[in-house]
Amino acid sequence: NLNGKWGYIDKTDNEVIPIKYDEVYSFKEGLALVKLNYKWGYIDKTGKEVIPIKYDYAWSFREGLAKVKLNGKYGYIDKAGKEVIPIKYDDAGSFSEGLAKVKLNGKWGYIDKSGKEVIPLKYDWADLFENGKAMVRLNGKWCTIDKLGNFTPDE
Repeated sequence: NLNGKWGYIDKTDNEVIPIKYDEVYSFKEGLALVKLNYKWGYIDKTGKEVIPIKYDYAWSFREGLAKVKLNGKYGYIDKAGKEVIPIKYDDAGSFSEGLAKVKLNGKWGYIDKSGKEVIPLKYDWADLFENGKAMVRLNGKWCTIDKLGNFTPDE
């Protein structure tokens, strides 16, 4: 951090990526999330901007995809910056165990990495998958579902 700006240095304090960003994050899956002039994008380890700094908000890559926000909506991009899942959701979560929670019209459900809705958007709330299960709330009641959307007993 120099004069409120961020960049990257190596172990010998040599500046390897210019100290010019408003915010920076650690490298995840080979790319780092950076903020410049109120917008977010991604750089590689040489400092090359590989995904344009154009998003209203963005998150680090997980399982090969990153959640991004543009014009109040959420979607997912790949490491080439290609929008692989349309930026159309009202809210979303990062991918975990191959699925991501997404919200549309007030209801949550899950999509796979192709954007296919694999568990219907019908829940009042949904959490990330861990160990093959996720907590969801339906009609005011909490329960656990598996990756097929089947209710499972709480352990």
